[in-house]
Amino acid sequence: MSRKVVLIGAGGHAKVVIDLLKSNNNIKIIGMIDKNKNRLGEKILDIPIIASDKELIQTKKKVNNTLIAVGGTGDNRLRVKLYNKVKELGYNFINAIHPNSIIGEEVDLGNANTIMAGVILNSGVKLGTNNIINTGAILEHDVEIGNHVHIAPGVKLSGGVKISDYSHLGTGVTVIQGINIGGNSLIGAGSVIIDDVPDNSLVVGNPGRIIKKRRGIND
Repeated sequence: MSRKVVLIGAGGHAKVVIDLLKSNNNIKIIGMIDKNKNRLGEKILDIPIIASDKELIQTKKKVNNTLIAVGGTGDNRLRVKLYNKVKELGYNFINAIHPNSIIGEEVDLGNANTIMAGVILNSGVKLGTNNIINTGAILEHDVEIGNHVHIAPGVKLSGGVKISDYSHLGTGVTVIQGINIGGNSLIGAGSVIIDDVPDNSLVVGNPGRIIKKRRGIND
């Protein structure tokens, strides 16, 4: 029997999540929830917007399973806010895993995570909660990802890398083995990281260099 799921968010990232979930015969997408009530009835890939975010309690009575389908380019605050709000209401979060991803042995898939097509998670990888592992990213052995992290398309994380909560690694970032990237850090697209990165850092370049401090996630 298929699990019924409602998606939180109805933008560009939701389109990719819908496409992913449609490849899983065990999941039926009932609809999407969007903040703009004027969008009710709009469809993305034939999936309708069925409620605004003011109707989360009522929607839960119809479908309890959910996933955050909001993306983000460098700032994960909205994903964090939505996750906390929906969790507080008692929704059950699913993992969305594309069938064309490769999952090694002894991988901890965490919860509420989105794993896109072409992703490779090698043995010993650990994922936290509410992360996006985007198209074609490679996480080598024993990589650890915290919570509310976005790993953009084509990122390559070598063995033993650790990414702390709220961070965003842009498209095509490469991180050499054993590096720790602090919380709420933004690594610019194409950067090559060869040194540890402290919390709240904006890093760009090859090799990566810190160009400024970011405001804290709660600021």
